[in-house]
Amino acid sequence: MINKWRKELHGCRLVTVNNENSSHSKSHRGQPYLAYIITSTPRRFNSTYTELATALPGFFNITLKQCVSHNDSRIMGHRQINVGSLLLTHVDIWDEIGSRSDHELGHNDWVFVFEDDVSVVPPEIMKSFYGKIYTAWDYKNPNPILGKTIEEGLAMAKHDGILYLGTCGPVFMDNDTDIQYSSDHLIQFRRGLYYCTHAIAYTKWRARRFWSDLATYRLLHSAVGSDTIAREWQRFSKTYPLSAATNINWPTHEEHYGFFFQDRGKHVSIIQG
Repeated sequence: MINKWRKELHGCRLVTVNNENSSHSKSHRGQPYLAYIITSTPRRFNSTYTELATALPGFFNITLKQCVSHNDSRIMGHRQINVGSLLLTHVDIWDEIGSRSDHELGHNDWVFVFEDDVSVVPPEIMKSFYGKIYTAWDYKNPNPILGKTIEEGLAMAKHDGILYLGTCGPVFMDNDTDIQYSSDHLIQFRRGLYYCTHAIAYTKWRARRFWSDLATYRLLHSAVGSDTIAREWQRFSKTYPLSAATNINWPTHEEHYGFFFQDRGKHVSIIQG
């Protein structure tokens, strides 16, 4: 089954974006960030790969992570198999990040994890709803300022070791005086309780200990899914991560905030199909 899946992927067209002359590539320090795309099919991987490579050329070194098989012995029972598969895939990624050698990945180095229904808020939405940001950024793809702003968020979150790049239904724990802003004063970074694990950055040290931190609160008895368990961990431990671009709300009817959202118009959620 896995070999068949890989053969399908091999036949899938991956779009490589030439970034040799992009302004971001010239300003980005060090190597591109390691990024995982959790995927269930080659088509979905290719779509998300293209989305990320177009919006942020040269920013990521993308690795495919196939969803854990629905027949995996770690999935208990027959209910919510997709949810269990996605959770275990996240657990495997955290373990893989934490297990990388110091030569490959430093203690404080950042790694990005995306689910394969992710899209970046498109220019037309930015122009219609966030004209000030659109005008100031000269918003277009590829957009070097997006990468710069994400890196500012990573610096703000260095002691947390985790930064949400998109959230669903957040409950913000700060007030107006605690909100942090990007250097251009256009993008908000706020602390809160979050659903959704579709776009998150972790440091190596955070990924290494994340699953054990979640397990400490015995959340598997009362919560299912990577998003719900992570949110409960935030609540019980009073660990309120930063989230980027909390003043950008799209799609509005789904209470998505951030640069990256679950594009259910393009793909159904991994846990739904």
